[in-house]
This record gives sequence, C-alpha cells and structure tokens, in this order.
Amino acid sequence: MMDLSAIRRKRVWIGVGVFCLFYLIVIARAVELQIVKRDELKAMQRTKTERVLTIASLRGDIYDRRLEKLATSVVTDTLAVHGKNLKEGGEVFYALSEALDMGYEELARIMEGATSRYAFVKRNLSEEESRRVRELDLEGVILEKGYLRVYPNGPLAAHLLGFVGVDGKGLEGLELALDGSLNAPEKKIKVTRNKRGEVIMGDARESVETPRGASVILTLDKRIQFIAEKALAKAVTDTNARSGMVIAVRPKTGEILASAVYPGFDPNNFAEADAAIRKNLIINHMFEPGSTFKIFTVSAALEENIVTPETTFFCENGFYKINGDTIIRDTSPYGDLTVSQIVQKSSNIGASKIGERLGPTKLRNFLTRYAFGEKTGLAYPAGESAGFLRPVKDWGTVNAANYSFGQGLSTTALQLVMAAAALGNEGVLMRPMLVSRVIDSEGNILEQREPDFVRQVVSPLTAGQVLAMMRMAVMKGGTGTRADIKEYPIAGKTGTSQKFNIEGGSYSHDRFTASFVGLAPYENPELAVLVVLDEPWPNYYGGTTAAPVFKTIVSQALPLLDVPPTDKEVLPLWPSPAKQSPGAPGVVADYGGGNRVRVVIPRGDKGAKGPIARDRELYALGAAEVESRDASGRRGAPASRGQAVGNPFVMPDLGGLTAREVMSLLSRHKMMVEYNGSGVVRSQEPGPGTRIAPGDTARVYLESRAERR
Repeated sequence: MMDLSAIRRKRVWIGVGVFCLFYLIVIARAVELQIVKRDELKAMQRTKTERVLTIASLRGDIYDRRLEKLATSVVTDTLAVHGKNLKEGGEVFYALSEALDMGYEELARIMEGATSRYAFVKRNLSEEESRRVRELDLEGVILEKGYLRVYPNGPLAAHLLGFVGVDGKGLEGLELALDGSLNAPEKKIKVTRNKRGEVIMGDARESVETPRGASVILTLDKRIQFIAEKALAKAVTDTNARSGMVIAVRPKTGEILASAVYPGFDPNNFAEADAAIRKNLIINHMFEPGSTFKIFTVSAALEENIVTPETTFFCENGFYKINGDTIIRDTSPYGDLTVSQIVQKSSNIGASKIGERLGPTKLRNFLTRYAFGEKTGLAYPAGESAGFLRPVKDWGTVNAANYSFGQGLSTTALQLVMAAAALGNEGVLMRPMLVSRVIDSEGNILEQREPDFVRQVVSPLTAGQVLAMMRMAVMKGGTGTRADIKEYPIAGKTGTSQKFNIEGGSYSHDRFTASFVGLAPYENPELAVLVVLDEPWPNYYGGTTAAPVFKTIVSQALPLLDVPPTDKEVLPLWPSPAKQSPGAPGVVADYGGGNRVRVVIPRGDKGAKGPIARDRELYALGAAEVESRDASGRRGAPASRGQAVGNPFVMPDLGGLTAREVMSLLSRHKMMVEYNGSGVVRSQEPGPGTRIAPGDTARVYLESRAERR
C-alpha cells in the first residue's frame, strides 16, 4: 500500500510542474508578442486606428475686371458613416434621416450600396443640419470639412463660367477650361481616429494646411454683363424668340466685356437645367449672318480698288435672276444705288453684284483674313466652333452671290463681332481675350495676357469708309435707325436671315435670325456689340427687333466706361486719299501711288510715337510737305525737319516700335503685317531700305522691353 505522504508529494510536484509549464507558456507567448512579433503587431495596431485623410483643395476664385467675385468657394460639412453602422443602421438611420430631412429608405439605400466600411451620406450640409448631427453624438458618424462652389450672382455669366461637380472638378465653361489652375492638387495625410471614427487632429503626422488653387481675373465687366443679360431677356420675351445672344468687346484690345445667352441657368443648381440650355451659344452656335455680312464684302471690294463709295450699281428694281432661275430679292424695289447706299439700304442685289465684280477668290481671301471659317483663337473657354465657309473650288455662281450678303455660310457670334470690331480698330483684327490674369493665393501673377494683334485686314482708309457707310445705315433713310443714340452716335448694320430647313432642303419663310452689329461711339469706337435673336415672331427684322437691344445696352454701358456724351450732330466722316477728314488730324496718304503726302505734326506733340518714330514715318513716305500747327489748328512755323528724305517706297527701320505703331505706319502703304510675339520690334522682314509696294507683306518679331534689357 502506497504511502499517503508520497502520494501527496507527487500531486504537489505535478501541480508545480503544470504551473511551471503554464508559466513558461505565458513567458514564451509574451516573448513572442513583445520581442519576436513586436513590430508586426504595432503595424497591425496602427492600421486599426490610423487612416489616410484627404484634404480637399480650396478652389480659386473667379473675378471680373473690377475684382468683383463671380465664383468662389465656401467651407461646408460632409457627413460620412463608417463601421458597423453601415450594416446595422437601425436607430442611427432614423436619427440621421430626421436630422438631414432625408427619407429612411433613401438613407438605407446609400448605406447598403456602400462598397467599403466607409460611405458618404450627404455633402454640403447646411449649418442647421451640421448642428443637428453634432447634437446626436452618434458613434461612427463623422463630419468632415469640404468646400462648396458658390456663384454669388446666380445666373450672371453662367454660360461663360460653367460649373463644378460634387467632387469639386470643373465640368463646363471656364471652370473646366481652367480647372488645372483653379484646382490645386489634393493633400493626403495620416491621422488617427477614435472609437467614434472622429479624427484626432493632434495625432496628425504632418501639418494640415489646405491647398489653395490660383484665382482668375477676367476682362468681363459685371455691370455691363448685367445690363446685357437684362436687355436680352426682355427682348427674347417681347419678340417671342426662341433664344438670344449678346457679346460686347473693346475693338482696340479684343477684351470681352459681356457675353450673354438667354435662356440662362443658375450654376448653383446646374442639374436643374437641360444640357441644351447650358450650351455657350456665343462660341459654338453657328448661324447665317445675313445682311451684317455686307460690310465685309464691301470692305474687300474697296480694299481691292474695285469700287469706291460712289460707284453705282443697278439694283434691278428689287428682282434679280442669276443662272437663269435663282432669284435674289430686295425688301424694296431699288434702281441705281451707290456702294454707300447699298450698305445703308441693305440691298441684297447690290451686295451680290459687288461680290460678282470682286470674284470668289478675292472675296474668300478677305473673309479668311477676317477669320471667318476658322476659330478666332480664344484661349478660354474650350469648345469654340470654326463656322462654315466652303473652299473656293466649291463655290458656284449662286454660292458667290449668296455669300456676298451673308447667306449659305455660317459664323459664330464671336467671329462676327471680332470682324466688325476690326473696322472700328483701323482695320486691325484683334484676338478675343477673356482671361486677363491668373494669380496664386499670395497674389503673385502666374499668367498675364496682353492684347494680341492677329493681322491688318484692311487699311485704315477702307475701315473708315465702311464705318461711314455704317453710320449712314443708322441715320434717316437707313435700316438701323432704332439703334442710334443721340448722346453717343453709333455706326451699325442690321441683319435678317432666313433659316435653312434641312428636311425640306430650302429656306424657311417663317423662321428667321435677326441681328444687329454696331460700334460706338462712331468717331472713336470703344465698344463693338452684336445682338442676335433666334426666330423672333411676328416681327423678325433685325432693324426692329435687335437694333433696340443694342441701343439699350450701349447707352447704359458707355457711361460706365467713362465715355463722355456729345450734344452735336455727328455726320459720316469720309476718309479720302485726296483730303483730310474733318476732326481726324494726322497723315493723309496718297494710296494711288503718288509720292507727295501732306503730314500734319501737332506742335509740341508728345504722343506714343515720339519724334524718332515721326522721323521714320517721314522717311518711309518719302518727299513730303511738312507743316506744324498749334493746339487750335493755326499754322505755325515749319517743322524742324522741313523736307523728308529718302526713297518714297522703301521699308523704314521699325526697331523699337510697338505693334500698333507698326500698323499705323505700314498700313499707309497698304502693306500686310504679320506679328510674332508681343512688345516692341527687335527684327523685321524685309529690312530697312528694301523697296516695298502696296500689297507686300512685312513680318515683325517683337519682344518685351524687359527681354530687350
């Protein structure tokens, strides 16, 4: 029989052994966790509490030319839910649905559709909604800061500005075109969340600084934009038109001051408007310009010396057959009309006969010089159409006749107003400009855009003659009398074009595009404005529907541009190779090839050209009679340089001149100029002293004064 004490000792040793084994296992596990797997376990723990937080960028603002905000971003809350609440919503869903004024079913649908343990519930909460959610103090329900794009002026300039999506990315208009500048890259940082899912910012591994995008300053004038939109909306409503467009630019710089489309939409709630309503018709809607186009046909014929303003055409008493069966009609039966009267009365037959005399090749050449049939080069926004102009090989007799008065081809509102603006800028076509500057969050200029010369389309003489005809067109006896402004005399041209019926293959008799394009003030144009109404009815003529809109806009816009009114009657001023026009002091050149040119140099003149440029001018013109006058116009002592020297047909030295000075100098010899760069001339082709002739092309290469230094 086993000794009882021995049994007890055995049990004790067994217990001690088990205890020691357990203790060794605990120690081994502790060693494994604390030493062997220490780094691995710490990494696992971090993945449970650390998250990558994306810091959304603050989108830059968009301003008008006077630094009035057109688009900005404000701070808002975004609500998200994570963790078990995604699958076990229950009371949490009901609480949130009441706080957010959302249906329970809608909320549950969002949660069930989540593909991860984290889901956005609602973006851009109102202040009241954010307050309610915070008061609930729900686990796993978090509020994160975000930014809401706001357009403080509602629909104003909406078609230009465009809008952004819920992710803060630009979707249309300038918001899309300039997205890379306005929207800075997002910033990602590691943060720790507590058991409620709230971010403990004190644990952030990096400093949290909101990325800020650049801001954009436009050439647009908010005041003129408002005037244009208000006048256009009233006109579309009053005339029962389908839609309308207005665009206003500065002829000398190409700056766009207003660009209005009606019907409009509110970019703050862009989803409520159809995609068709949101289209920027100014740059992408093509239409037949009608009689507004006659001014370009006439300018080409004048420039080619094929006609003069007094050249007479028989207008067939309003009924003209070409090709035996195609009929061109006028609204009134006219007999003999001068070229000036053809513009004044808007004779289709007269314009077609001018086009016939000019010929398809020359006509198309000038139309392309005005940039019809190609994009104008507007940098922003994207989506500009080129219009439609057939290659000259595809022109038939009927096409050529129709094109002369604006039928059978198409243009955009932007193309048409820029071409008309060239006539108010001494024949110089400018590139349209909408973005003036791009600046960073510190105010540093990242991009500065300057007025950009495209080309000299026609001479100042031709441009002045066409402007005089456009002045006639808005005075008694013209078609655009409802556009003229007593305090601000204008020059303009009406347009009424039939719309082509694609299904029927012919022009409609009850669907028209009415338009008016004009420049103001006539003597020194500061504004070029185009008004287009689509399908006004029953009154559909441009002179009765579009012209009054022009008058309303311009009469209110010019005072804002500090243009003084006049109390005198302003008649057409006829520039001529033979004599100086009233009120237009300067050089009157003999474009007919003569070499004697009278140059009037105001005594004490310290204008932009300066004495050096004036000497170059005299050298270029050759033998000339020079006199000086005082400010009152009385003849004074002869100028210091009494007789110009040099060959009358040689190329002057253009070094150091600006593009405008080059244009003014060379256009007197009817030279075409191609500009490369901006600033002042550093080199030229042909070189100084080279023989030149009317029609020759000069190339000038410009650089900024800073680069020259």
